[in-house]
Amino acid sequence: MTDSFPNARWVCKDADPNQVTALQRELRIHPIIAHLLVGRGVNSPTQAESFLSPSMDELSDPFLLPDAAAACERLKQALVNKERIQVYGDYDGDGVTSTALWTRMLTALGGEVLPFVPHRKRDGYDLRADGVETAARNKCSLILTTDCGIQRVDEVEHARGLGIDVIITDHHLPHEKLPSACAVVNPHRADSGYPFKDLAGVGVAFRLGEALVRTLGQSVTGYHRAYIDLCAIGTITDIMPLTHDNRILVSHGLKSLASSKKPGIRALLKFAAEDRKSSGGDVTVETVSFGLGPRLNAASRMGETDLALKLLLTRDHVEGEILAGQLNQMNLSRREDQRKIFTEAVQLVEEYPEDRCLVVSGEGWSAGLVGLVAGKLLEKTGRPAIVIACDSDTNVGRGSARSIPAFHIADALQRCSDLLKEFGGHSCAAGFSIDPQNIPLLRYRINEIASTQLTDSDLAPVIDVDMAISLDDLSEDLMEGIWRLAPFGNGNPMPVFVSEASRLVEVKTMGKEQEHLRLLFRAEGIKGDKLIAAPLWRMGKYAAEFEKFSSLDICYSLALNEFNGRTSLQLEIKDIRPPD
Repeated sequence: MTDSFPNARWVCKDADPNQVTALQRELRIHPIIAHLLVGRGVNSPTQAESFLSPSMDELSDPFLLPDAAAACERLKQALVNKERIQVYGDYDGDGVTSTALWTRMLTALGGEVLPFVPHRKRDGYDLRADGVETAARNKCSLILTTDCGIQRVDEVEHARGLGIDVIITDHHLPHEKLPSACAVVNPHRADSGYPFKDLAGVGVAFRLGEALVRTLGQSVTGYHRAYIDLCAIGTITDIMPLTHDNRILVSHGLKSLASSKKPGIRALLKFAAEDRKSSGGDVTVETVSFGLGPRLNAASRMGETDLALKLLLTRDHVEGEILAGQLNQMNLSRREDQRKIFTEAVQLVEEYPEDRCLVVSGEGWSAGLVGLVAGKLLEKTGRPAIVIACDSDTNVGRGSARSIPAFHIADALQRCSDLLKEFGGHSCAAGFSIDPQNIPLLRYRINEIASTQLTDSDLAPVIDVDMAISLDDLSEDLMEGIWRLAPFGNGNPMPVFVSEASRLVEVKTMGKEQEHLRLLFRAEGIKGDKLIAAPLWRMGKYAAEFEKFSSLDICYSLALNEFNGRTSLQLEIKDIRPPD
């Protein structure tokens, strides 16, 4: 209808009507909620009750993690013998929160802990020989990795040669050969008995920490209460699927975050509230994704990762406020730098209109921002995107990739590994380093792979729709039921509906420059005036086009709008078109 909408195919999920009816009858829930549950694979009343009321008691046994018992015994030995432990993390939100979790917990248990998170440019990603040697100089006899280490075979051997034991806790995919550490705790190991594979790095840390607490005879409830806020932040910022164990951890972690006593987190939540122009209140996945996560990640993207770690570790309220302010300022700078790189990347993309996988590079781009820019390119074009920051001083390109479900980017990079210095990642995200002179060949090779794997339909925009309903079905009661499906995020998205021939009552411009639109639709289930609003941001120029229609087919999610102390239900339009 306008070039502001994706003009996508709307694909409705299937939901077995018999299962929907059974859930509705057994649980006495709204029929739309029953349909949504079945569409998400929640097919029985027992499953639905667990889904709607996530319980910590339903978490998998942490001792099912491979080498969990061995890791706990070695950590217990280190605590008893007062050994110095280096906790070696990663520089992203997942790595920093898991480093903070281990540091706080082991210190509380009487351990002597030296936490380390690498500088993105100076130290590089993952456990390195320099880091091992630093641990030796600091007289550490144990290195505990978190959110890293699974592929560091040589570095672990180096540590052993220096008389240092290593425990690896990680969630990245292992190579065929595991490091010869005294424990390798990773749910992706082929021999793992842990039933849920998709824990974040901080999720692995949190579950193994629980196993250690049990080993030591400490309070598990107290442990959960103390650290689950950190677990929620890292899980959400690493965009892990919010299903099974992660759903439980994040559900309880968000509640804990709202009342967190950690000074740094409390200070950071104030800035998140300012973003939303609210006084705080409930902490949601959105609060973490757009409020806390970007500020924590700004430390490594724009400066020193230590700032984020210090914020999560501080027990001083004044220091927490100061560090939060510094991270907030870094995040503002990050936004501006990211905007500039994205603008340049879009111009470069136009030179390769036929490429199914975009590969762009630039001198002077920040290696800390290329992942964000790759994500924005993917969002804009619907194509897998690789963005590389080239450093002429070191003659190294640092690349980050984001992909679609139909194209496993880590596998594709594996097939191009002879061109790369190092790489790692998942199906939809990966990172690597490369000699800049190999970039043209990487573009050619990865597009050869993409051309054989990706069809036109894979690249065409598609919106997954939960179900088609009438706007007259909408009500506050339905919204209450929908919120019971939260937390929403990767693996459990906010429900998306389609309502055909929705009655358009009013088209009104908003904003100082009349740059926005507000559409009003008739919805008989809404209390009061029986109308529901749909804001269309930066689309005021299309007012006359919308005024031609008395009804529209709309694809949308539901949201709550807070204005002047009043909360109302509104539509978040994802796509819109004239009725057939």
